Amino acid sequence: MNKKNSTLFTLFLIAIGMTIVEVLLNSKGEVVSDSTQSLWGLISLILTIIWAVADSETNNFDKPFDFGFLMYVFWPIALPYYLCKTRGTDGLILFIGFIGIWLGPWLAGLVAYTYIYAP
Repeated sequence: MNKKNSTLFTLFLIAIGMTIVEVLLNSKGEVVSDSTQSLWGLISLILTIIWAVADSETNNFDKPFDFGFLMYVFWPIALPYYLCKTRGTDGLILFIGFIGIWLGPWLAGLVAYTYIYAP
């Protein structure tokens, strides 16, 4: 398994774990702590950047010296730009997929809170 695939696999596993935690807590009327939410956001961002750096090595993308740092600081602009540059319009769909992975646990928790707990 190469670095790109293992990074995506790790991102999916952590997202599934976070989704389970969100659903279990929100179905009981409790919420995930702010520090856990922030940690999830940071981990998903870092894993996405690691994937993009590994992907840029296999796509022969002419990247600047500090590509990883630029992706971290300017990710809302740099990641869609990179994906569109390497994949065309399919890159936007991939970007929406990464956003979906990031927001998925929160949305699943919201659904659990609304339909299971419903005070």
